[in-house]
Amino acid sequence: MLWSKSSLLTALAAILCMSSCKTLPEVPLTTPKPLEVNLNMRLDIYQYRGDEPLDKEAAKGASEATTRMRNRMAEIQALKNNQLVGEDHRGLLQIREVPAGDWGPQMKKAVAAENEDRMLLMRQKAKESNRPLHELESEQWRLRAQQANTGEWIEVPGSSPGSFQWKRAGADEKTAPPVSSSPVTTPPP
Repeated sequence: MLWSKSSLLTALAAILCMSSCKTLPEVPLTTPKPLEVNLNMRLDIYQYRGDEPLDKEAAKGASEATTRMRNRMAEIQALKNNQLVGEDHRGLLQIREVPAGDWGPQMKKAVAAENEDRMLLMRQKAKESNRPLHELESEQWRLRAQQANTGEWIEVPGSSPGSFQWKRAGADEKTAPPVSSSPVTTPPP
């Protein structure tokens, strides 16, 4: 076997390197104290409520809502007097009976508008006073139940906690109200 000059020099350099190399130092794989890891985290929580308007620009002002409620007050009182609607435990109107004919859809529209304005005012007041909405609903319910005229339907606490039942304002507390009211003979103006 013939060695070329460059091969011979490479082999000689490799032998010299290997004989002169020291062994590498040992690297410890454990640490004397545990590793510290610092994590900084930010958590943002957003709550979206289903009863708020989706379009913020479509939300109506409180003064406009108050004016609209004042303008429809006679119509709402006529519905209460005819025992078609009642005040529920959320401070809203609830339809008890829908009359036949064209008056039914008109009544539904008026009740929906009234409830929308009531909710708008309660939400705004809850925001301003930094209180939960359900507290304001309870306050409105108590206030409207106290102001109800004799014979109007109101929701009162039931026999078990968290339950409610309908009764007519001014009626004996022990008497449970009927589920439906008597038929209407004359529509409101």
